[in-house]
Amino acid sequence: MLKNKLSLQIGWGHCDPAKIVFYPNYFIWFDQNAHLLFDKAGANMADLMEEYGVVGLPIVDTHAKFLYPSSYGDLIEVTSWVSEWREKTLITSHEIHNKGQLAVKGTEVRVWAKQHPEDPKRLQAKSIPDSLKVRFEG
Repeated sequence: MLKNKLSLQIGWGHCDPAKIVFYPNYFIWFDQNAHLLFDKAGANMADLMEEYGVVGLPIVDTHAKFLYPSSYGDLIEVTSWVSEWREKTLITSHEIHNKGQLAVKGTEVRVWAKQHPEDPKRLQAKSIPDSLKVRFEG
């Protein structure tokens, strides 16, 4: 299973007044590393849009469990992978480690979406092609 790792140093702007990471930043890092994972698989969003006509992979559900704090100056490692393929959605899983400890676990449910054929303001979920899935078997 293909995984991507991203190392980040926690900056002042990532933190709340207590110098602890402000929790929405974890979701930003989940999304950033998911896109880097797709890049690593040779399936960046621009190419997917052109090749398959999708509008991207919108997130329809997300979850995080915070286990250990990260603070200003800490070096964290974000690891992301596709943990499950469904017919029209996929699950990206994420783990963030800090000082050798699992600090955050998270998931995103992303939908394979195209413009609705009758209403371009709406999206329509479609089946994820096998030609995409095989790129992540590495």
